[in-house]
Amino acid sequence: MLYPHKIPGTRGAEMRSRIGHRMPMTRTGVGKTLLLGQEDRWERIYLAENPGADATAVEAFVKRMHGYTHDGASLDLEENEPGIRCVAAPIRDGSGSIVAGVSLSATRPYMPKERMQALVPVMKSAAREISVKLGFR
Repeated sequence: MLYPHKIPGTRGAEMRSRIGHRMPMTRTGVGKTLLLGQEDRWERIYLAENPGADATAVEAFVKRMHGYTHDGASLDLEENEPGIRCVAAPIRDGSGSIVAGVSLSATRPYMPKERMQALVPVMKSAAREISVKLGFR
């Protein structure tokens, strides 16, 4: 997963992600968003990005991905970077294909699970607005 753009926060936290930087799809909010609805790829990509993962970890990831697909948004619960949480939603093109994602990240104190759930519809709305501009109906 590649970061094409990033807007810095105002609370002083510095995250590892940078424009042009690649991160594992299975550990980031946007990466998981890019995989929504692609059940046939989840296990293979998870194992490639998490060498030595056991069957329990794979099963847990697949279960979370089914939930994210159902919800239309994904979460990063500090899987990519300790202390950093993220809510992400897919951006679709005119064909309905997921072509990008939009996310909001913050440190754990500013992003408790309740706030993450409250941000899901906000992120989905932002993603839909961008998607419509790309021809999605």
